[in-house]
Parts: sequence; C-alpha cells; structure tokens
Amino acid sequence: MRIYTLSLHTLIMDKDEHDISIEHGHTLQHLFNVYPTVRICRDLISAYVFERDVVVEGPKSETMRNELRDEWKKLKCDMLDHAMTIGFVAVHVKAGQVPTVVPWGLYRPTISIDKEFNTVLRAYPAREDDGDFDRPLKNVVVLDMFGYSPDLNGTLSSIMVPIALRIKTIVAQLDAVLTADRVKARPPIYTETTDDGTRPAEEVQYDYFADAESLERTSRNAYVRNKDALAELRAQQEMFSDYFGGNSDHRECQQGLESVTPLPLGQKISRAPEASGPEQLVERLRLFEQDCFSLMGVPRSFVMHDITVRHDAGMLHCSFMRTVHNWQMCMANALTYLLNVVKAPEVTKNKKRKRPTAPAYTVRFEQLPRVGIAELNHAYDRGVMSWASYQRSLGLFCGISHEDMRKDTEPWSKEERLMGWTGQKPKTEFRDDAGRS
Repeated sequence: MRIYTLSLHTLIMDKDEHDISIEHGHTLQHLFNVYPTVRICRDLISAYVFERDVVVEGPKSETMRNELRDEWKKLKCDMLDHAMTIGFVAVHVKAGQVPTVVPWGLYRPTISIDKEFNTVLRAYPAREDDGDFDRPLKNVVVLDMFGYSPDLNGTLSSIMVPIALRIKTIVAQLDAVLTADRVKARPPIYTETTDDGTRPAEEVQYDYFADAESLERTSRNAYVRNKDALAELRAQQEMFSDYFGGNSDHRECQQGLESVTPLPLGQKISRAPEASGPEQLVERLRLFEQDCFSLMGVPRSFVMHDITVRHDAGMLHCSFMRTVHNWQMCMANALTYLLNVVKAPEVTKNKKRKRPTAPAYTVRFEQLPRVGIAELNHAYDRGVMSWASYQRSLGLFCGISHEDMRKDTEPWSKEERLMGWTGQKPKTEFRDDAGRS
C-alpha cells in the first residue's frame, strides 16, 4: 500500500518528475461513462463491493460505520471510478471533514522516483486560486494502492487503457456497418459519358481534326436539348399535379414524378459497386466484448446470455468473487487511511518514530462467501466457525440484514451440533456414564 502525503511547505517540484497526460485521462473517463459494456461491469462490481456496510474496528465503531455508510457514500463510489479509470485517486482530506475526491483535470499529476527507488505521485495546482504551480496541493493525498500505477514516463496503466483500444476497434467495425447500410438505403448515382450521345444527327465526322465552330455548335445544341428536357419534365409534373389535385391516393405517384430527373445529354447511369459491411461481425464483436469483460473481471454470462454452452457456474462465480474481493481489499486500505486522518490525526501525524504506531481505526469489508449454505453448515457444525461468523456469512449469502438476526448467544451446544451430523450421542472417556456402555 502506497500513500503519498503532500505538504505545501516541504515538497518542491522535482526536476525528474514527469507529467501525466490529462487529455488521456479525459478520454478514458469519457469511454468509461458512455460505453455500455464498461458501465454494466462497473455497476455490477460496485453493487457487490458496497452491498454491505463496512466493518470498523476502533473506538465508537458503530458511529463510524454509520458515517461511512451515509456521509462517505459518494466518496467511495468516486474513488472506485477513479481507480478503474485512472489507476489512482487524489483525495482532499482534512481532520474533522468528510474527504472529497479531487476531480480529474483540476490538478496536474506527476510521477517521479525518490532516493529509495519508490514511485512518488504528486498533485500540483491547475488553477491560480489553489496555490503556486510549482508546489503540491495542500491537504491532498494521492492514493496509489489499486495496482495500476502509471509508468515512469507518465503513461497511464489503468484497466481502461487496454479496454479503450478494444472500444475503438468495436466502434470502427460498427461504423463500417452503419456506413454500408446508409449506402444501401441511399445509394450514390454514378454516370458515364457515351461516345455518340453528344453527336448531332448526321454530323460530319473528321478523322484527324475537328472544326472549332462545329464543336461549339455541338455543345450549344446539347445545352438546348437538356434545357428543353427539363422544361418538358417540369410541365409534365405540373400537369399531373393539377390533375390529381392533391388526392392522398395518388400521393405516391406525385412523389415518384418529383423524383424523376433527366440525365444530361450523352450520359447514362453506371452500376456502382455494392457496399457491404465486415464479414462475421457478430463473432468479431463477441470476441472484442469478451476481452472487455475479461479485463474488468466480470464473466460475460453474468451480463449477456447469448452463448448457450455448458460451463462451470461455480468457477465463474469464484472468479467474479476474486474480482470483488480484490476491490474490497483496495478500498478498505484507502478508507482505513482516510478515516485515521480524519478521526485520529494524532496517530497519523507522528512522523518521528521509526516504527509507525497501529492505526486507531481499521476498515474492512464483509466478503461474500464462495461456498454455499451446506458448506457453511458443515463448517459450523464441526466448530470451524464461530456463531457470530456463521451468522455474518449466512447473512451475506442470503441477503439477510444483521438487524433481523438473533442478538443472543449461540442457541446450540457443542453436543447438539455434533449430533446433527453424527446422528448419535457422542461418547467420550470423560463422561460419567462412559463405562456403562
């Protein structure tokens, strides 16, 4: 876990720092917000990650838990979006206040390597009111514990970077299909000139030369013929329009007459090449979309059911749970740091000790069990799980709120639980009646 605290008075811009492209980040954010597949995966992951309240260990844990659920709700969603899109997140954090995510584009991010070869991310002001441009923002920390740190040259490395390449390929394929459909619906008209079309009747042909006066007369005659043809067509359209009198039964006939256009003298319609889209488009898009789902860590069958093949449902669910648990672990580390800065500044500000003191608060997510109810019962009956852990896991699996569960102690004894799976009363040498049997 790497967290970089920025101080206005101590940090000065390093000459070896590399700027991170803000334009590239805006492009990734736009694709993240508008592309349906990414939004579906993001909403699904977010729903599973924040389905249950976090568990806070520390003083006044119940109060902190309610505050993280209500007041920090927007912060958690914004942090998850920035982590998926950019790979890191800049947060404005101050003791006694709810932290807020600094919007992308309102700070200038940089990356550098310190003397101990650690990657250091800093956020510099992008507006005049935020301070000097050569000093990092005050009370802003850059959280980089999501596993998608930028490259040393300032190139973003979030999961949206490879997805953006696939999205551009998919858009190009769809654009080609739409263009072909438009050409088929409104095909362009191509004409070609005929050899004898502009030649007057009984015109004297010259084998090796042409008289200039004859060419001028030929062009003038062609222009007059085209003009007469247009006038004749206009007169015919007006005649048919007056005859039909706007009757709705003959409206299609009127539209057909209005679409008639005479070709210039000496030209005829030529057959244009037939427009066609990419072949096997459905298979291509399915392959490209599969890459997007794989990069997001969401099985395709969880969202789209267009592939009817036998698969291991348990393995797919297990792989998705790994994705959810990974994001929960990263978010828990970030929330732990921010909660200690806001609620326990005396712990996090102790910089002189070689060994950091234990944080006052620890935040963790209740992870959804990867096994079913039968496996949970099996583990509880054999004493592997405690009653509280069994209740919590069963509530997560079945979607039962902790308020609807029993608040007293364990309702069964150890013997009763053992009898549940052995079917008989257990015997032991420490019982009084052991020798009688």
